[in-house]
Formats: sequence, structure tokens, C-alpha cells
Amino acid sequence: AAPTAAPTALPTAAPTSPPVPAPTTAPTAAPTAPPVTAPTGGGDWVEVYKDDFESDQGLFMGTNKRFEPISFPDGNWSLRIRRISQLKTSWIDIRDYSQLSFKFWMYATGMEVGDNFFFNVRFNGETAFTPVDEWVSGTDFSNREWLQQAMTIGVPAGKRKIQLQFKGDSDKGNDRVYIDQVLLEGN
Repeated sequence: AAPTAAPTALPTAAPTSPPVPAPTTAPTAAPTAPPVTAPTGGGDWVEVYKDDFESDQGLFMGTNKRFEPISFPDGNWSLRIRRISQLKTSWIDIRDYSQLSFKFWMYATGMEVGDNFFFNVRFNGETAFTPVDEWVSGTDFSNREWLQQAMTIGVPAGKRKIQLQFKGDSDKGNDRVYIDQVLLEGN
């Protein structure tokens, strides 16, 4: 048989870009300070209510709601919902605003995939709370990581007061969500 010719193509060089690190399942570190920017939409935002729960539970009513040592970004205290409990504020005056921005930091423990909690509001003259947002474990958050949540709420004409409510919807006593650094702004 005739000898085969040597290959004419040069060998391919190894890639020169650095390797991409593999994803990690380790908890992410909390940022050093919460962002304080107002939501997009323009206008001047005015602080209506702000609390870090270090001295008390603020406008949130009830007993056995404030817990330590889970707090963001520093300090010792936050509020907690567990299983199907709720955190509800007293009435907050919003007569000067047509829209509201609400932000908070959350940290979950023991929440199985599919466990969830809600943020609801009620305006003066209403008997029921209206859902604003919902967060589901495994989809919107994971256990043991701080996340900031933010939303804009339109204020219906003629409404002068609002109540805020966090409501748990999980099935076990170890299902907990800690709430800290709440900020309600109006414009």
C-alpha cells in the first residue's frame, strides 16, 4: 500500500479565554447596604414610612412579631411571618400621593419548594385586602439569602389611608420569612 501523506492542517490552539466558574449553591453574601433609589417612573418620591425594627416593631401590630438575630444589613432585629401568620400595619396616611413605592428586604428559612407568602394592601373604605405580589420558594427566592423586593402601588382616587399586610401561606411551623428595612414612599 502507498504511504499516507502527513496532515497538512496545523493543530488547533487551546482556547485563550479564562474558564468560566461553575455555578455555586453556596448562599450569596448580603450586600453591604440596601439600595435607596426610588422606582422608575419619574417624579419626586417622599418618605412616608421607614423602619429597621431595631427599637420596636414600628407600625406593624400584634405581639410576638419581632425577632433577633436575623437582620439586614446590620443590627439584630427583624419582623417574622411563619406558616400562615400575618404582619399588618396600622392605618398610614397617604392622602397626598397618587402612587406609592414599597421596598423591603426578606430572608427565608425552612421554606420548601412551592411554599409562598403574599404582600397585600387595603385602602380606607375596603373590608378585604387586595393582593399586590406573591413570592414562591424555589421560583422567586431560596432559603438563607437576603433579597430586596420592590413594587409600585397606584392609589385610587379618594383614598386617604392604607394598611400593608404580609401573609404567609405555608404548611409547617419551621417555614419562616424575615422582613427588614421596609421603606414606603409616595409621589
